[in-house]
Amino acid sequence: MDELTRADVPAGRPRAEDATEGFDALFAREFPRVARTIHHVLGDRARAEEVTQDAFLELLRHWSKVAAYDRPDLWVRRVAIRKAQRERHRAWRRVELERSASPDGSVEPPTPAPEVLAAVRRLAPKQRAVVVLFYFEDRPMAEIAEILECSESTGWSQLHTARRHLASALGEEVTDDVR
Repeated sequence: MDELTRADVPAGRPRAEDATEGFDALFAREFPRVARTIHHVLGDRARAEEVTQDAFLELLRHWSKVAAYDRPDLWVRRVAIRKAQRERHRAWRRVELERSASPDGSVEPPTPAPEVLAAVRRLAPKQRAVVVLFYFEDRPMAEIAEILECSESTGWSQLHTARRHLASALGEEVTDDVR
């Protein structure tokens, strides 16, 4: 029997419940992973969960289109990283405005974090995203490039630059053995 006429394949338009089943499965599987990535990017668990929720809400709004993609998980991760980068920029801008408004220029120090994570957080947003995806999530560069919408060579270049900055910040020597 032809696949299109099999009895177990529903006829007609899919029900709304069927359309959200794929979303629900993706949400259950990917939300913790995306939230962990964004936590590493932002350094704040609560903000990371908010940004991740926003990214999944956007995914739900576009689900009819994104569900057809080969890797909708990469789409939501890309959206979450962009939102996190915008959030970091806004936070940095607020600190700069507070600093300029304060007569002595003092700002309370950030909550202490492990040395390496602190160094990662000081990286430029794209470098930070590449480092988190490559080292913390162990993703291949091809996937990282797709998530960040850049070429693989740009991803490798960002990673190389980030590693140099991290080595300098941590007082270590860099070896180019990442491939």
